[in-house]
Amino acid sequence: MTVVENISWSELLKSTNLTAQHGNDGNRIATATESLKQTAHQFTQVLNERAILFANSAQFGAALHDAAAIRALLPGSGLGYLCTGDVHCQQGRYAAAISIYDQGLETVPDTDAYYQQLQQHRLAAIANNNKRVDFINELPLDIVISHIVSRIAADLGSNELYEPLYVSRAWQERILQRPDGLDFALGQEWVTLKNGHDQLVRFAPYIRRISGSIKNGIHLDDLLSRAHFSNLKRLDLFYDDPSHDALINGLQLVGDSLTHLAIEGDPYNIELYRIVESCPNLVSLVVDNVRVVMSSSSGRYPKMTHLRIYNVPVAVPSDDDVIDLLSRFPSLLSFDITPKPSSSVLTLLHEHCPYLQQLHYGCYSGATDEPDLHKVELHPNGKGITSAHLGNEGYDYDHDDLIQFLHLHRHSLEAIDFGCSNINDNDCHWKLENGNVVLQAHDHHRDMPTSLLPENDPTQTKTIFKRLVDVSFLNDDPSSSSRGFMLWLISNAPNLKAIHLTESHFLPDVSKAMIKMSHLSKLEITRVAGTAEYIDPIISLMQHHIAMEDQSTLEEIIIHIDGGNMDAVTWLGFISQMKRLKDLSLLTRVIPEDCLPALEKIGQGCSSLESLTLGTWSYRGSSIADGVIRSFRQHPNLKHLTIESKSLLATDVLALNTLPRLERLRLNYYTPDLVKDMLRRVLPNVIIE
Repeated sequence: MTVVENISWSELLKSTNLTAQHGNDGNRIATATESLKQTAHQFTQVLNERAILFANSAQFGAALHDAAAIRALLPGSGLGYLCTGDVHCQQGRYAAAISIYDQGLETVPDTDAYYQQLQQHRLAAIANNNKRVDFINELPLDIVISHIVSRIAADLGSNELYEPLYVSRAWQERILQRPDGLDFALGQEWVTLKNGHDQLVRFAPYIRRISGSIKNGIHLDDLLSRAHFSNLKRLDLFYDDPSHDALINGLQLVGDSLTHLAIEGDPYNIELYRIVESCPNLVSLVVDNVRVVMSSSSGRYPKMTHLRIYNVPVAVPSDDDVIDLLSRFPSLLSFDITPKPSSSVLTLLHEHCPYLQQLHYGCYSGATDEPDLHKVELHPNGKGITSAHLGNEGYDYDHDDLIQFLHLHRHSLEAIDFGCSNINDNDCHWKLENGNVVLQAHDHHRDMPTSLLPENDPTQTKTIFKRLVDVSFLNDDPSSSSRGFMLWLISNAPNLKAIHLTESHFLPDVSKAMIKMSHLSKLEITRVAGTAEYIDPIISLMQHHIAMEDQSTLEEIIIHIDGGNMDAVTWLGFISQMKRLKDLSLLTRVIPEDCLPALEKIGQGCSSLESLTLGTWSYRGSSIADGVIRSFRQHPNLKHLTIESKSLLATDVLALNTLPRLERLRLNYYTPDLVKDMLRRVLPNVIIE
């Protein structure tokens, strides 16, 4: 006998054709079936009412369950389809509602009591599905700007359709209301600015910034004359065109609104005064290959606070031209120039630019080889240089000028990158001796060429750099003169915290001066080759901090090892005894197996170590021997680990899983995403970068 397990409720309600019957059983079966049908209709009505109540209470899953039961009981009735579609509509799922209404209209006969309702509700769902509610107009502007517009790309292509501007008029109006305006980049595939770039021209009054290249005879004024760019604040150009007039005409069209201008490339030796006269309201100017010349009619530009002049086309700009230039910008906060004029200009900066605080002299700000120095804050009313970067491009430095410059800014100087290796100390009046400035023997009976007030004379007023916290000496070939400046700065900076220097600077007198420092917390040594001459001075400094134990202030060490000769750096093992060290970077192309004993010591010692970097990103990563990462297994405090390795072995992955407190793992840029995804599965609680 077959047992039926899957019962179709609709089959139970169908009338039965009997081939045989007993007495009046046929009529009684028909009566019973009709009672079932009536009961089913009553039941489905109750289910429909409950579904409506569920939907009104946002219990959509329960409502759809009841609607499905109605369709199962009465598949030939439109009620179940109507109920299901109506629930979808309440959810806002109009496409789903239309689909179920269509299904019902195909299934039930047009004589069904709910057929017309299905048709009506379907039309309403189609209308609602075609509606686009411009909610953006109902939101406060600050919400639109901070939560919607900020998530939309800000850099727009001049020849590309920016879709959010074309959603509706309301969207366009709201986007154009953003206080920082629109940023446009000139596309690359064009041969003229006289036509095209329609989107840029259309929204010209709302554009804040334009960036791009001007070259091959294409003229800037061809674009800027096509519309009124009344709110253009920033213009960043790579310029390579001999037409000075086209550039100046273009700048004059937007000069009243422009506050930030960058012209890099080759504007063919245009005179600087023509640019600033065209844009009198500039706050920031970056220019490349321009002549440092101001006309006699040029006025002063008190709004200019940041000026960078690179690659001056003459061999070296004259002192007179530079002094005349500086006198026109009395409010400068930062100034860069390459190549540098003579160092005598350094002693006059404060007279013409009293608020100047950041200086790059003979070097580039943001250069890849620029040391990571203490970041200074620039204040409009601050006086005195706070951050000085002295490079070698240009004239040699005069020994006395450097002393005078540093002494004049002793009260303000916070960070200095001393890249001066070419220092002329011939016929100088002062010399540096035991960390002090003294007169040369032949000058005791001679007057200085210019009389100085006692407070400006470093032989009469001791030079103390009270605010100096960060110094860098990374010049390639340190001379005895530059080492004298190094000792002078270190010995007279009581609050100095960070030193960056090459291995070749690490001579005994430098090491002794560093040992006397009370607040040294960061030490960076570059171009390390394990040279015998510098081993003992480095070890002396480390032994001093080892002996200090918990009183040591040294918390961060960065070591750049040349040519992968890590095994030649015999003093690495001393790092393991530094109890207060928190951050260690070993930057080298190769970490060989020979270094495992030293690394294992560091992994077992250095109990305060929280951050570790192994290898360097250069050369697409380092070659790191098997076992290096295992050297730090089960370190009790290591939280942040950076591995600049060309590849990761399976044993490395297993070793990473043994670090109990690891929170963040940074891998080489070229590490495949597949490896990163695998590590995320193995280390679910670690942030993988």
